[in-house]
Amino acid sequence: MSRNDIADKIHCSLNTVGHWIREWQQHHSLEEKEKSGQPRCTTAEVDEQIEQFADEKKFVTPRDLRRELQLPCSARTLRRRLDEVNLFGRIAREADEYDERILTLRLSFANGFKHFTDEDWDTVIFSDEVHFCLGHHGQVWVQRPPGKAYDPQYCKPAEKELYKITLWGCFCSKGIGAGRIFIGELNKQLYCDILAHNLMPTYKLFYPSGVWRYVQDNASPHYNSEVNTWMHNHGIHVIEFPPRSPDLNPIENIWHILKWRVEHRNPRTAEEFEQIIGEEYEAIEQQTCVRLAHSMHARLLDVIQFQGHKTKY
Repeated sequence: MSRNDIADKIHCSLNTVGHWIREWQQHHSLEEKEKSGQPRCTTAEVDEQIEQFADEKKFVTPRDLRRELQLPCSARTLRRRLDEVNLFGRIAREADEYDERILTLRLSFANGFKHFTDEDWDTVIFSDEVHFCLGHHGQVWVQRPPGKAYDPQYCKPAEKELYKITLWGCFCSKGIGAGRIFIGELNKQLYCDILAHNLMPTYKLFYPSGVWRYVQDNASPHYNSEVNTWMHNHGIHVIEFPPRSPDLNPIENIWHILKWRVEHRNPRTAEEFEQIIGEEYEAIEQQTCVRLAHSMHARLLDVIQFQGHKTKY
């Protein structure tokens, strides 16, 4: 077997595989030599206690473990102990609950657009709304073993509602589009106003005389007679998007970047919160937009490979 195949099979790094191959070639032995470094600071009983606690409380962090069990070792040491028993720190995924209808629609979309080239995706404007809650809204980490990403007990718990601001935004490979921040629910009247005063300036800037297409999700304000009439009258070609498919809309990655940047600026008031969101949204780099727009082909191939189920994106 190649070193890559060995590393994949036993779930360890290429460096580790190379080390033990060299040990065998030189000494014909896989016995570990006596180490001169610092001795292990946890006993087998403590290691078992750490594993049991983390297995019972799936969303505990090494710092939580250190505090709850009152251990004298560092959080980094506890991270290594968890890794040793295949409880790796990972971002909690949302469970895949697709029924046969949604799986069929996702597969149909992927097969229908898999022939699109990067140049084709260069003509697409991707749009969506995202909510920002004042306070912490970062990734949720969980200690889980391999192969359990979508096990419900390791998936992200429901979030509590806090003070909320909504941003409608759009982007294409040419750059970030005009956004709109608002408070409250999106309805058809507000959406038509967004299309007129945010989408239209965006496509006129990026596609003043060329053909372009538009992606939106299946939220109810996006599909009604008033919105459909407005789009028809303005010649907007909407790509029919499968339901519950955020992994197929690369603007979700824009939202991930944006939330991280906003949170790290630590806004305190609603006014500051809104200002920072607007500033960081407009600062999204064009090379990021290009990379995400050109990721569509790989996303579609993953959907086909996973028979319509959720992908890594």
